[in-house]
Formats: sequence, structure tokens, C-alpha cells
Amino acid sequence: MAKPGVSNETDRMLCLWVEPWGTDHWMRPGEEFTARTQTEPEESPFNVVVHSQGITVWVNSANDSKVFDKAGNPAPCGHQHPADAGF
Repeated sequence: MAKPGVSNETDRMLCLWVEPWGTDHWMRPGEEFTARTQTEPEESPFNVVVHSQGITVWVNSANDSKVFDKAGNPAPCGHQHPADAGF
């Protein structure tokens, strides 16, 4: 199982998008999320892109991906989406 970790080391909310599905998972400052897929790590199932609107994790396999918080709880699409996100 491949599972890259992503942490928000800023002082503001940050969005983690998971593509190609376009799901959004919002992290508060100091939070850590993990994206998981059933693909083996040796198969390079993810690309990570940092940009002005947040972080995008591209899943490069046919397998679905799920996002979890540091405690292992699911962080579904729209998790903590702020009302004033602007998109």
C-alpha cells in the first residue's frame, strides 16, 4: 500500500486535492493527512504538486485513493471546507 503524507506547515487553511477525481480535503495549520491507495510504493502511484491554491496529489494508477487524518480517521471529500474558500 502506498501512502504519502502531507502536512500543513502554514498559518492558514490549506487544500489537498486528490486527482483525477477532484476531491478536496482541507487541512488546518499543523494538520497532517495521508492519501492511501492499494498500489505498491515501487509503482510510483503518486505525484505531488505544490501550487498557490494548495497541494495536489495525482494518483497515477487505476486504484481509488482515500484520505485520512493523522489519527487514521477518514477525511472525505469536502472535509473542513471553509465557507469563504473562494472556489
